[in-house]
Amino acid sequence: MDTVTPRGMATGEGELPREHYVNQPGVGGLRAGDPEQIGPYRLLGRLGEGGMGTVYLALAPTGRPVAVKVVKAEFAIEEGFAARFHAEVDNARRVASFCTAQVLDNGNAGDGRPYMVTEYIAGTPLSRQITEHGALEPGPLHGVALGVAAALAAIHVAGLVHRDLKPANVILSMSGPRVIDFGIARALDATSGFTKSGEVLGSPGWWAPEQVRGQEITPAADVFAWGCLVAYAGNGRHPYGRGDMITMATRLLNSPPDLGALPAPLNDLVRRATTMDPYQRPTAQDLLIALVGGGIAAPAPGPAAGRPAPTLIATDLLTESWDPPPNVEPDSTQTLGVIGSLGTETTPPPYPWTTGPSSLPPRPPAAPAGTGPSRTAPPATPEPAPSPGQPGPAPRESSSPHGTPEPPRNRRRLVIAALAALAALAVTAVVLVNAVGGTAGTGTTGRQTPAAGTTAATDIGRRIALDSPFTGPQLVIPRAPACGLTSYRGASPENGRFCVVRWVLLNTGGEPVPLGGPPPVLVDDRGTAHAPGPLTSGLPDTLIPGGKVDGDLVYDLQPARNPATLTVQLTEGGKKIEVKLS
Repeated sequence: MDTVTPRGMATGEGELPREHYVNQPGVGGLRAGDPEQIGPYRLLGRLGEGGMGTVYLALAPTGRPVAVKVVKAEFAIEEGFAARFHAEVDNARRVASFCTAQVLDNGNAGDGRPYMVTEYIAGTPLSRQITEHGALEPGPLHGVALGVAAALAAIHVAGLVHRDLKPANVILSMSGPRVIDFGIARALDATSGFTKSGEVLGSPGWWAPEQVRGQEITPAADVFAWGCLVAYAGNGRHPYGRGDMITMATRLLNSPPDLGALPAPLNDLVRRATTMDPYQRPTAQDLLIALVGGGIAAPAPGPAAGRPAPTLIATDLLTESWDPPPNVEPDSTQTLGVIGSLGTETTPPPYPWTTGPSSLPPRPPAAPAGTGPSRTAPPATPEPAPSPGQPGPAPRESSSPHGTPEPPRNRRRLVIAALAALAALAVTAVVLVNAVGGTAGTGTTGRQTPAAGTTAATDIGRRIALDSPFTGPQLVIPRAPACGLTSYRGASPENGRFCVVRWVLLNTGGEPVPLGGPPPVLVDDRGTAHAPGPLTSGLPDTLIPGGKVDGDLVYDLQPARNPATLTVQLTEGGKKIEVKLS
C-alpha cells in the first residue's frame, strides 16, 4: 500500500496510507497524465480544476499537506508570463494569512509550467455548505461576510485583486472562513481580462460588470463578488439566478440582482457592493469597518457598560460558527486548552509578576511598543462572547463581581472562538488602523490608532501589538476597569477598594512566546503607582502559536482614586507598553 509520512516523523515511522488524504471530502483521485510530483511536492489527489489551471493536494518534504496550483500550458508559453507569475506570487506571500490560505512557495514544474504552493485548508467549501444545508443563519452569515471582507482587505493592501471570489473559494474551517485561490490572476491577465482562449477570467455568475465589459479590473470587482457571495449565502440562491455563461453575463449587465431578505447591516452593504459603477462601491476596508462597528445589539447596561469595541464585535461575529467539517479530526479541538478548571470556583494562582508593596516602582514614562519575540500559551477561561442579537455580559462591578464561575462551554466552540478571535483581532486591527490614517506596524509607541467606535481618549478596546500586528502577540483591555469593589472572590481590600482590569492576550504568530517581565503597574489619577495583588489571575509561562489567554489584574486602591494608566512588559527584556485607561 502506498504510504506517506506525516510531518515531524521519520520515514517508516507512523506512516499513513495515501487513502487517508485522498478519501477526504473534496479530494479527487489523480488522472491519467497527471504528474506524480511537482517540484519537491508529491501529488496525492486533485482538489479542483478551472480556467487557470489545476489544483492538487500534495505532500511537502516535511510531511505537511499542501495545495499546489499549476497553470495551464497555454499561459506558460507566453513570453514574460513566468516572470509575471512569480512576481505576483511573491506579492501574494505578503498577504496576511488570518482569513486566507497562506502562500508558501512557487517554482516551475518539469515541463516549465509555473506553480504556486499554499497551505491546505481542511474544511467545507461555502458552496457545498449552502447546497447541502441551505442558507446560513444570521450569525454565521455575519461571520462569513466579516471573514471574507477581512481577507479581501488583506489581499488588496498587498496590491492584489482576487478576481475569482466565489463560494467554492471560501472554506469554512475550524479557524473561521478562509479565502483561497488568489494571487496569480493579474499575471494570467496582464492587460485584457481574458484568457488566451477568449474566456473572461473568473467564474460565471461571480463576475463584476467591468469584467464582462473587458474594462480595467480593480479591487472593486472583488467587492461586487463579495456582495453576490453574501446574498447567495444568506438566501441560498444566486442573486442573478442560474444559467450558462452568456445568460449570466446578460442578466448581470441588464437586470438588477435579487438580493432577497438579508439582516442589517448586510442588506445595505450588499446593495452598495453590487452597484454597477465600481467607483460607487465601498472598499473592502469600508465593509470591514461597517461590519465591525454595527449590526449587533449593545451589551446589557451595567455600571461601566459602554458600546463594545469593534475588535470584540468582530470576535463575536466570527465565533458564531457552523458545525466543523466531518474531515476534521476530533482531537484537533484539544490544541487550545484552558488554565485551571472550568466550572469550579477557585482562587487563582499567584500572579508571577506580583511583587511586595515595598517594591513599587516609580511612575514610568510612556514607552514604545514592545518588539520582543512572539509566542502563545494555552488560553485561560474565556469571557463569554455575546451572539449577534443577544446582549453581552455586563462588566462585573457588583459587590461580588467574580463570585459566580463562568459555565463550561462546548470545547469545539471554544477552539473555534479562540481561532476566530485571532483572525478578527489581527486583520481587523491593521485594516482599521490604516483606514483612520495610521500605518500598521510602524508606530513608535505602544498605543495604537483608535478604531472606529472606540473612545479616542483611552486605549480601551484597542488592539495593542507588542511586535508585528501580523506575527506577534497582541494585548487588549476589552472594557473599562471595574473599580470601587468591596470584595473580590470572597476577599476584602486592605487599603480601600478593589479595581479589576480585564485583559486578553493573543499570539498571532507562528512561534511560542515566553511571558514574564516585571509586574504590570497601575498608576492612579493622582500619580501613585500600584502593583497587582495576589488575587490576580495566573499567567502562563508560554503563549502557544494561535493561543489566547485572558484574566484579571486586581489592584487595591484608596477611596476616590481612579485608574489612569497601565504599564505592561509582557516579555523579559521587552519594551514597556503604556495603556491609557481613562
